[in-house]
Amino acid sequence: MQVGSLDLGNDYMVDRDEKPTSLGRIQPELYQQKASESEDSTKNGSGKNCGRINISLKYDYENEALLVNILRAVDLPAKDLCGTSDPYVKVYLLPDRKKFQTRVHRKTLNPTFNESFQFPVPYDELPIRKLHMSVFDFDRFSRHDMIGEVVLENLFEMSDLSRETNIWRDIQYATSESVDLGEIMFSLCYLPTAGRLTLTVIKCRNLKAMDITGYSDPYVKVSLICDGRRLKKKKTSIKKNTLNPTYNEAIIFDIPPDSMDHVSLHISVMDYDLVGHNEIIGVMRVGSHAEGLGRDHWNEMLAYPRKPIAHWHPLLESKKSEKEWKARTASFDSQGSCPSPRPPASP
Repeated sequence: MQVGSLDLGNDYMVDRDEKPTSLGRIQPELYQQKASESEDSTKNGSGKNCGRINISLKYDYENEALLVNILRAVDLPAKDLCGTSDPYVKVYLLPDRKKFQTRVHRKTLNPTFNESFQFPVPYDELPIRKLHMSVFDFDRFSRHDMIGEVVLENLFEMSDLSRETNIWRDIQYATSESVDLGEIMFSLCYLPTAGRLTLTVIKCRNLKAMDITGYSDPYVKVSLICDGRRLKKKKTSIKKNTLNPTYNEAIIFDIPPDSMDHVSLHISVMDYDLVGHNEIIGVMRVGSHAEGLGRDHWNEMLAYPRKPIAHWHPLLESKKSEKEWKARTASFDSQGSCPSPRPPASP
């Protein structure tokens, strides 16, 4: 068995016994079976077949580590026009953000990986850990397509892992990784008399690792958005080699009270890269037109003026690139103030 590096079966078949049936005879058990299969397919991603994956688990007591062997996958869906895929697997042991990745296997729907990865973890922590595997189709010229994912929440379901345990699992349909990107805590405080909004970035926790070292160099960027236009952006300092940075840094915007219903704050947690482009770890938004906790936090701030209101917020995957945000930026106010409305053009 080959040991994989940090950063990608044809013999598996399901035999079902078939019983002869007589024409015209109704068998209720057949309808029962089809109903349960339909329910399962609904739960497992709208009935889309994403194949199966075979792994083995064993705990190394001497080194206090979980050994995860990615063995093979079968019956993967074709993602390429030629009717094949170029699959590889990412492996996480949540809530840690350290990621391993198998090699890419070219033009196959039944890859054999045979790669082993080692996750340092105390034995008594295994009940609270989740093993997350994401299967991707490699694409040289565009974003890699996600085939599906498998999450093992109970690692002791089949054995105590003192011996190597072989496991087969269905790959569940998914279009993006459900791996948590982490959380950010910040406070909001608004002074109506001064027209001043203060966002204090307190800290982040369990951020997704973006570097091959298993860490990130995170900083927080906050953009003031008014009617779809970015007026001002500010950022915190960079914290090196950490997934749990502490900032306690205040970011201040001048916003008149009558503009508070028109503005929102777009918060991005970024990974600094000395060479190349900085990467987005995750984003979230607060404002009167935001969703969920982002809206509730904003409304609580307005309900209690002059009082800092702090909350944790989960980070979400960025759906808009930096270029799209810049394209929508029609004006830039150095004071960070929402521009007054322009009078209508005369006919």
